[in-house]
Amino acid sequence: MSIAELGRSSVFSAVEVVLTRGGEPVVGAEVTRVSEWQKQQTEKAVTDSEGKFSFPALFENSLAGVLPFTEFVASQQILVQVGVESFEIWVNGKRSPKNNSELGGVPIKLSCELNEDVRLVENFGSLLVTNCRW
Repeated sequence: MSIAELGRSSVFSAVEVVLTRGGEPVVGAEVTRVSEWQKQQTEKAVTDSEGKFSFPALFENSLAGVLPFTEFVASQQILVQVGVESFEIWVNGKRSPKNNSELGGVPIKLSCELNEDVRLVENFGSLLVTNCRW
């Protein structure tokens, strides 16, 4: 790990998603990723012809990864707009500044079915509400 990496905290790891509804790709959906740690940040994407979208990893400079007595909690949300309908497919409180810590070290590569109910997942040191599978 370099000196530059010591001062960087992962606020939201890279995300790759396939979005379906009734098993069919959701084409042209507007997707918004909202994160907040030191400041709120919003990014937008649109699903392609296969229902896919992605966001790159988001980092902020800080000492949270270096100083043991600091607490790191970043809020994360992914919202999907399909016509007049809105869906929250990911709501999480990220508790570690490490990249890919949201799913215990596994990259965030998801399959999300909009017709599925959201569920609470407590396996990774935070409370994640999602209707996605990995």
